[in-house]
Amino acid sequence: MDNRTEGVIILENLLLPQEKFNEKRAGSLVGTITAVSEYLRLLYAMIGKCRDSSSRTFQGFSAKSSYGTCTSCNGTETVIDIDPARMIASELSLKHGAVLLWAGTICAPVFKIKALAKMIGIDYEKPLAEQDRRFMDILLYGYEQEPVSYVYKKKQATSFYRGCVTDLRYMRDAGTKSKGNLRAIRFFSKHVRCAACNGSKMAPELLAATIQGRSIVDTLRLPIQELLLFIRGLPHSLDVHELEVYSQVKDEIELRLVYLNKIGLKSLMIHEGE
Repeated sequence: MDNRTEGVIILENLLLPQEKFNEKRAGSLVGTITAVSEYLRLLYAMIGKCRDSSSRTFQGFSAKSSYGTCTSCNGTETVIDIDPARMIASELSLKHGAVLLWAGTICAPVFKIKALAKMIGIDYEKPLAEQDRRFMDILLYGYEQEPVSYVYKKKQATSFYRGCVTDLRYMRDAGTKSKGNLRAIRFFSKHVRCAACNGSKMAPELLAATIQGRSIVDTLRLPIQELLLFIRGLPHSLDVHELEVYSQVKDEIELRLVYLNKIGLKSLMIHEGE
């Protein structure tokens, strides 16, 4: 009966198809940096401890997860979402269409906004830029303190004002087929930082793992020399099973870090702070 730990067996199935590193044939510098990052992800996935428990993150971690890549943004750091900054023309008044999503239309939200303005004190004929800033936040994200009563098509209606950002997201997520709505969604959307991973490109489960109190993001931000010391010092804090996993990737990480340090690279995160 094979007595190897489950973590080592999983690790062997996930190890990157890299040849043994040789600095004389180091190849692409980007490839070297990426390999270090990916091996570190594997290390955290195998021996990292969750902040709120001692369970390992390799549970449910598979080759399909692309080495801990965030599934919300697929490792691109950004997602396409509604851009609030484009939804209000603050130099305009509500009367002249400051809420751009509904400007020039006669749909129900237009009448609800007019009633909302009267209810909370927005001057309907004065540019929003000359009024309280909180009014723009309300128009964008909604008013939850009380519902708004308004008349639309000679019918009385009462409902909470959800905000134009929420309205547009609802239409998008509901799969609207309206050409006008789809045009508005395209116009008001842009690439924004992924909220699921906060731009780290990594899965939340991986971000929650720590080794010696450091998260994977903390470790990747270390200067190369400090990162080398961190990797070399790990055996002192690992148990026998963790050491078995560590030994599988230690050389792959260390050889590359030694090379990167030798050529003078300061950090793996070379795009930060530029």
